[in-house]
Amino acid sequence: MSGTDAESIRRHLEQVFQRVHVERMQNLSLVHPALTVEAVGFRRSGAAHIGVLITPWSMNLMRLPDADPLPEGVTGTRELPRGPVDFVGAREDAIGAYETCSLFSPMLRFADQDAARAVAFEALLLLLQEGSDLTPPNPQRSGAGPLAALRRNADRDFDRRGVLRGAFLHDDSDSR
Repeated sequence: MSGTDAESIRRHLEQVFQRVHVERMQNLSLVHPALTVEAVGFRRSGAAHIGVLITPWSMNLMRLPDADPLPEGVTGTRELPRGPVDFVGAREDAIGAYETCSLFSPMLRFADQDAARAVAFEALLLLLQEGSDLTPPNPQRSGAGPLAALRRNADRDFDRRGVLRGAFLHDDSDSR
């Protein structure tokens, strides 16, 4: 998929993962019925396109490198504008090789697509240089809720259990 514009990548990813949803994930208990497949904020970053893929079962930071992707199942560190991030090599026939970093799985704690989209944009803003192309539509900057907690907890260290439980979306002091 290298050399393609961000809009084409977004459409293609949504088509491919919508097919995955219908063919492989439809009746699994970890699928959130209020969510849909959506590719968010894809743009160039270094020698790759990067963005977030929201699905009813997971939210992943995706990196589509121009060359030398990580082999499937292999973990490697990639330098993003705000620091190093570990990605895992993956492959989908209709996409080819790509790299993924799990942000959330499963997605059952998200109220709706708007909440998932807001968190996806916030994750991108925390990892990449803020630019006008990453400004979420109609941003809600309230002091409550999971998005505000994510902002407050951005610099905290969480153990593996805290990350898997989504502790950074809450202000619970006992979730570390």
